[in-house]
Amino acid sequence: MPDSTTTRRLTRLILAGIVLASGGISLYVPLVLAAVGAGFSGTWAATIIFATNLGRVIGSYVASRQALFTERPAALVVTIVLEGVALFSMAFASTPLAYGAAALAAGLGSGMSFPGMKAWLLRIPGEEPSRVFAEHSLALRLGMLWGYVAGAFVPPGRLLEVFSVVLASFVAYAAAMGLATRRITALAQAQTASPAARDGEAAAPPDEPVPIGLRTLIALNALFWLLMIQPTVAMSLHVPRYVPELPVQTTYWVITLTILLLQTRVTRRARGLAGHARYLRLGFAVQGAGFALMALAGTHATAVVLAAVLLALGQVLFVPSSDVLLTAIARARSLPPGPLMARQLVHQNLGVMLGALAAGALFDLGVAQGWPALSWSLLALASAAALALSVSRHRARHAGEPPSA
Repeated sequence: MPDSTTTRRLTRLILAGIVLASGGISLYVPLVLAAVGAGFSGTWAATIIFATNLGRVIGSYVASRQALFTERPAALVVTIVLEGVALFSMAFASTPLAYGAAALAAGLGSGMSFPGMKAWLLRIPGEEPSRVFAEHSLALRLGMLWGYVAGAFVPPGRLLEVFSVVLASFVAYAAAMGLATRRITALAQAQTASPAARDGEAAAPPDEPVPIGLRTLIALNALFWLLMIQPTVAMSLHVPRYVPELPVQTTYWVITLTILLLQTRVTRRARGLAGHARYLRLGFAVQGAGFALMALAGTHATAVVLAAVLLALGQVLFVPSSDVLLTAIARARSLPPGPLMARQLVHQNLGVMLGALAAGALFDLGVAQGWPALSWSLLALASAAALALSVSRHRARHAGEPPSA
């Protein structure tokens, strides 16, 4: 077993790359959407997000079928660079179709590399999955923070400079992953060569029974993100129309800062796999409370901010625990976690795609009906239904019934 300093350095190396890449994405997305929306239409701007997630679905599906993309360091580095180069090509796009094609290619690279990155994080000796995934979520938000801040200072018409920074961030991320995977592989080889390491460090199934089935976990993850992506779209439409005294960026800052403050503190309080399964249910409950607050008082600034805090807390509870449970399922079945994570991401990205499309339609329907709370009420009901599904599957599994989902 390597010393704790070595493992921490490896983890921080990968997380630093994630901060850079996440910040690069957050830097370009608002600027490009604004440019395409102003130059063409909001619908064309939305197709960039759709194409990105379509690429992620395809890439994740490929990674779930081909272990090469989650097991081989060279493939991981190449797919990261593919995403960076595809994003850089947006600097030279002049039509919505060109932006969409670049977004599709970038999403393809993202879908193939993301599950591999998470799988390699799990290979770092001596690291606890719950802490690793909490820090991973934290790194994503730190990246978003610097990206949004930097983007606020970019003058109009400087997309070439923006995408040069984005490309540099992905090259640095690829370099960090390349270096980290080589060191992790070297440590694994050293442990394999040691009889003591072979006896003491072999991967073993979790001592505690996994309290959730694979298909149920994947379905709940897809449902969670189908619902959670909707405020990303709907808040930017709801706030200017119904709460004009509140700056439109407020909810995004509140969600980001809440996750930064609470993620590691909350995740470490989960006690075993049962605690993480409980966090999934709490995540849906808190998410539903946020939607319900928007439905009841979404025209008041204070209520909107409190709802944003609840939605952030829902992510804090659900996201790392979902990854921890998926890792436990992989260990219990003696399977590599990378392909399972890719399979989960296929359904997650499908949920994001469908949720993003539904968000705008539900908001427009609420406006047409003169009922601002319509979309939020439906989302609250959907969260309650997801919570009920999670509870029923937990009870069925606890009672020893064969799960059907």
